[in-house]
Amino acid sequence: MVHSLHRSRRSTQPVTWHIFESGLRPADRGAIQTQLESAAIDTAWHRYNDQQLMKLPLWGRMVIGMYQKMLVPEALPATISRVIYLDADLLVLDAIESLWNTDISGSIVGAVQDMVIPFVSSPLGLSRYRALGCQAMDPYFNAGMLIVDLNAWREYQVGKKAIEYIHRHERSINLADQDALNAVLHDRWTCVADRWNIIGSVAGRAFFKPEGLDVTRLTAALREPGIVHFAGYLKPWTYRGLGSRWAAAYTDCLLEVLPEFRFHGTLKARSIAIYDRRLRSVLYPLESLAWRMSRHLR
Repeated sequence: MVHSLHRSRRSTQPVTWHIFESGLRPADRGAIQTQLESAAIDTAWHRYNDQQLMKLPLWGRMVIGMYQKMLVPEALPATISRVIYLDADLLVLDAIESLWNTDISGSIVGAVQDMVIPFVSSPLGLSRYRALGCQAMDPYFNAGMLIVDLNAWREYQVGKKAIEYIHRHERSINLADQDALNAVLHDRWTCVADRWNIIGSVAGRAFFKPEGLDVTRLTAALREPGIVHFAGYLKPWTYRGLGSRWAAAYTDCLLEVLPEFRFHGTLKARSIAIYDRRLRSVLYPLESLAWRMSRHLR
């Protein structure tokens, strides 16, 4: 993700990466730091406060680090007033300067409406949207990319409120930190162009029919993608040969950075890649139903 962002840049404006980790082995951290230094990438390392997160609920494939984005703004120096938060499972395909210059005046964050869960009333959206004062067709954002006004975030105590929301409404939460941030920020975020958070496993594929979204708008985003987000189970570094139109681009970028990387060659890995390429177009309705039911099985 870091390499793809720098490969796509078109200016010399300096970029500082603030990396948040907890429990990373010293050898792994050293390898990452060496790789970044060799590319002359400026970094600052931070540890997030595990104690604030340890009692938050986990289910399925979740790990406690998924909640870390809620604490990032408070952990950064007070001298920093604006950041772009990025999940690790992204591929950046256009100059990040354009995203950085996006106007979010009057809002705490800028984010992209989620393609798969576009509205607060969508399946796996905000179960409590009515209690929060939302209308059914209010947009729901994907939290994998956020432009954050840090001063506004700190003043509104977003992290604290999000953690409290999770503790208070654990049984009605669908997507953990993303749910909590949508609940706390439902009327305090600006919608950013779709091209800056395209869901790579489904976008542009014949079986995916976006619910209630402007097809013309999404088609334009697919023509000029800024960030592709490999949200969900189908990660291109785990399963080589996925059906996503951007999976091969991810693989190429990955091997530029780590030419020694070896993909899983197990029967499971090969079978999942075949499913995604050849069978998913037929079975996607069942997959979607199982995904929507997953909250009730935890």
